[in-house]
Amino acid sequence: MMRNTSDKQNNAPTRRDSGYKTAIPLEVLRQFAVAVPYGYVISDYGQKHNPIIFVNPAVEKITGYKVNEILGKSCSFLLGKDNNQKLFKQLQDAVKKGQQTTVLVSNNKKDGTLYYTELSLIPINDQNEKVAYCVWSQKDITDQVKTEEKMARLITEKEKRFAALMEHANEAIWRIDFKPPISLDDPVAKQVKDIFSNGIFSEANDAGAKIYGLTEGREVVDRPLNEFFHDSVKENVKAATDMVRSKFKQKNLLSKEKASDGKYKTILNNLSPFIEDNKVFYIWGSGLDISDLFETQKQLSLSKKELENKNIALRELIVQIGHEKREVEERIKANIEQVILPSLEKIKLNCTEEIYVNQLSNDLKNLTSPFSQRVTNIRTKLSPREFEVCNLVKNGFSNKEIANFLNIAVHTVEKHRRMARKKLGLVNKGINLSSFLLSE
Repeated sequence: MMRNTSDKQNNAPTRRDSGYKTAIPLEVLRQFAVAVPYGYVISDYGQKHNPIIFVNPAVEKITGYKVNEILGKSCSFLLGKDNNQKLFKQLQDAVKKGQQTTVLVSNNKKDGTLYYTELSLIPINDQNEKVAYCVWSQKDITDQVKTEEKMARLITEKEKRFAALMEHANEAIWRIDFKPPISLDDPVAKQVKDIFSNGIFSEANDAGAKIYGLTEGREVVDRPLNEFFHDSVKENVKAATDMVRSKFKQKNLLSKEKASDGKYKTILNNLSPFIEDNKVFYIWGSGLDISDLFETQKQLSLSKKELENKNIALRELIVQIGHEKREVEERIKANIEQVILPSLEKIKLNCTEEIYVNQLSNDLKNLTSPFSQRVTNIRTKLSPREFEVCNLVKNGFSNKEIANFLNIAVHTVEKHRRMARKKLGLVNKGINLSSFLLSE
């Protein structure tokens, strides 16, 4: 059913010098067209509506139509009903120029099922170099297109989720591209320098913009990294060095970044790089402004240091008070021994109430004795009168002498002594009150 074209097109010359024929028999071409998995259709361009004059079996499988249902139909049958003018124009231009072209076509099978084909058009000229036939090659790419559409939907969904994450995240999310990329083979110093000079923001959310005193993430995009991340700040040089040594993958990286008001903020960063051919093309990162927390920690550290200094000063003061206390005790002791006691000795020579003078002398001596330092513990356990009685007992006074000295009855003295023994835990222990007081 195919027209014969020129001898030049259809009957290739025989190469007598090689010993074999180069012309392919028509029957071989028919068998090839029947066997191949691709659909082949030939239309007669010389007739009105360019009717289909040949169909191979693969077209039946692709379209769901039998061969006899396709033969004689216009070649537009292959293009479906909903293809746009741009596609038709592309095919018409190819025929006019006698050039091969390929288009993607969506169509419906006989049962209504949607399918996709990669449709290639090959114009065939006659002996007058005018288009006589059109060969249409159909490759069913439905599974491929559906897979691509599924992937496109997944990508779109992920992009939407990512956009939502970017928009609603409380922490800064950004991407920094390095133009040109940073080579991991370069020395550390060179890579650090390239971070500051090659980095450009290509993505940023609103939370990232707020770190820099801006409102929207798009205000950050296309700005150089070194506008905010200065190499004049030693903390940033350290951060960049740490990035290089970890191959740009970092957690909890501290940086000092400059906002639009000129103030520096302390940012806690997490980084993830894209590396290809041992070059860093870009890094994704998230950042959290911890300036307030960092300042609070700094103040706490200063307060702790101040407290330590105050504790040191307090300890020194306590030591100084101890020295002064001992000096006071020594002065009191010296005054009692060198002034008061000699004076009392002189009074005793002219006083008939020697017992009272002796008691006063003993009391003054006790002021500087170890007993005076331990007597506080006893005083807290005893009543004032019981303490007076115990003091006189310690100085060797009898009950009668104590009664006369305190102007109380003897049995009252005995009562106070019993109460004192009880409070001091001496009952039923066989310990004499006087011996106990002398041992304290």
